[in-house]
Amino acid sequence: MNQKAQLRQPNLFNEIIKGLFANKFIAFLLVLIFFSSLVLVQITHLTRQQLIEQDKLLQQRDELDLEWRYLIVEEEFYSQHARIEEVAISQLDMKRPTSKDEQVVVLP
Repeated sequence: MNQKAQLRQPNLFNEIIKGLFANKFIAFLLVLIFFSSLVLVQITHLTRQQLIEQDKLLQQRDELDLEWRYLIVEEEFYSQHARIEEVAISQLDMKRPTSKDEQVVVLP
């Protein structure tokens, strides 16, 4: 008796599957929707990865820009005439020539 009761009660999942795949067009649309949802998830994931990479590159650009500005300031400091003259006098023992030390060369 128990088997007869089970046979009379339809299995809901099987009935839904039979109904969906009864028409090939509906089955095709179901597969297409499933596939497009997977593609959407993949594209969203890749987009988020690209945004994270872009943020890292922008941060790196800002750090390099700041370093470049410091190098420009340092270059200006070392290229000042007074600084060059100070290094020439203190480290290289150079001095300005006097008029007695100058020699004029006349070319024929």
